[in-house]
Amino acid sequence: MFAEDVGLLPKRAFVDLLESLRDNPAQFVPLVGEVWRAMDRGEFSAAVRADLLKFNGKLFKNPQVLPLNRDQIELLLAAAHANWREVEPAIFGTLLERALDPAERHALGAHYTPRAYVERLVLPTIVEPLREDWKNAQAAALVLAGEGKLNEAQQQVRGFLKHLCEVRVLDPACGSGNFLYVTLEHLKRLEGEVLNQLDELGDTQGRLELQGVSVDPHQLLGMELNPRAAEIAEMVLWIGYLQWHFRTRGQVIPPLPVLKDFHNIECRDAVLAYDRMEYVTDERGVPVTR
Repeated sequence: MFAEDVGLLPKRAFVDLLESLRDNPAQFVPLVGEVWRAMDRGEFSAAVRADLLKFNGKLFKNPQVLPLNRDQIELLLAAAHANWREVEPAIFGTLLERALDPAERHALGAHYTPRAYVERLVLPTIVEPLREDWKNAQAAALVLAGEGKLNEAQQQVRGFLKHLCEVRVLDPACGSGNFLYVTLEHLKRLEGEVLNQLDELGDTQGRLELQGVSVDPHQLLGMELNPRAAEIAEMVLWIGYLQWHFRTRGQVIPPLPVLKDFHNIECRDAVLAYDRMEYVTDERGVPVTR
């Protein structure tokens, strides 16, 4: 739905497909699965009768489509009619929390953290130090520009941009990725300021050389025990990244594949790593229990 509303899928492709399936729910699994496979490979989809962009990544690598009945398709269709272009990515964490069994939620510590609380940590530990570095780099660049050393000024700003795009942030218990998403948003905002400064310095050639150098999800690393939360975290980062892309670049399609499999979110324990579990057994080979 998000992909359709930002123009990564043909207009109304998914909505029209859902409307055609209301009276044929048995076809939901094969047809939606066919669309997802076409999105993964970047090929023609018979289900929506259109050539699709290559999404790749891993979100559509092994599509598993849940069967839906007519009422469930109607609910999905109602959601698809909404505009998902500016959806708040953090809501997916809230949905996961509500879907978890209370005991499972307590065991995992899966609780949605409001943005204001997230920023209490993100701003002083990540954003403010980077902004201080940017303030110094920008001041040095302006001094150089004032002395007529325009090339050196441009290099100063480009150097900071490269540094910004090399920053790595790790959340060892990332949940559905809200901390990482908020961090990404602030990094992209700072990146925009740096690029604007390059424009003001007339650095058109430098901008061409920096194509492909950008703040993106590969810089946001996470570990999470819950496999569903880990998948949602990766999706949240990509939605946030693509939202920023379309806000700043209009309807320019991002480089293909649309999604990259950076392996930046891992479903694992942040403290213990093991290859397998071996149970203690008694003399009969039966696992010992309490």
